[in-house]
Amino acid sequence: VDDYEMERGGSAAIFASQFSKLGGDIDLFGLVGNDLFGEYVLQRLDETGVNAIVTKQDTSKTSLGLGLVRGSDRAMLTFDGSMQDLNPEYVFTDEFFRTTNHLHICSYYLLPRFQSHWASVILRLKKNGATISLDTNWAPDGDWEKVRPILPLVDVFLPNDQEAKHISDMDSLENAGQWLAGQCPLVVIKCGPKGAQIFNQNGVETFAIPKELGQDLVIADTTGAGDNFDGGFLYQWLNGMPVADCVSLAMRCGTTSLQRIGGIAGQLTSADV
Repeated sequence: VDDYEMERGGSAAIFASQFSKLGGDIDLFGLVGNDLFGEYVLQRLDETGVNAIVTKQDTSKTSLGLGLVRGSDRAMLTFDGSMQDLNPEYVFTDEFFRTTNHLHICSYYLLPRFQSHWASVILRLKKNGATISLDTNWAPDGDWEKVRPILPLVDVFLPNDQEAKHISDMDSLENAGQWLAGQCPLVVIKCGPKGAQIFNQNGVETFAIPKELGQDLVIADTTGAGDNFDGGFLYQWLNGMPVADCVSLAMRCGTTSLQRIGGIAGQLTSADV
């Protein structure tokens, strides 16, 4: 390898950082070990302005991801560590239900201890007027069907094109989007360099990446691009902006992050927009 860099990762942490940098107020729940990587995570969260509700646990080792990048090829290796030790009862407190007006769920398949809780948690939040978004990320064990029961409870679903096909068990993106739109009201499918497609009960709308974003773009790393897209989209959506404006900021966030290693360094800030 030519070089290496260390950066705070994790889908939820990248999303939270981008949302915060745009001006959003966000809490991030998590667990780290009492170790070097745990200290690093907490330090970097503090630097990016995220309200980190993160516990240190002596009996855990902080989750670690290794990203191997060669040109456009990428492999992600994950030691799930403290991610598996996070207790749902620690997150779902009375204060959580009292203060949450929107819940964004990340890494659904990497948090098996939470899967049996999501339906009841979402229903309780919705009774209080909260909205819900979901980005499952990849399913390493191929158990894509496990997320289907909560899809009707989700307001905004943000998979990429491959995840959408696997979860719907459809061969084409069009059929996948139509099936998913029958489950939840707004489906935002990320299609990499092809842009994004929005599916709802009214049909499908395709958004290409604006020419100015792709012009002279040098991609350093694709890690976190989808999570940054989510951050931009939901920041606008929660502020009541039209879907076209949500996609516009989402594409800026996702594309800009490609220019730096890791998902954090290239993030947009409120000053940029």
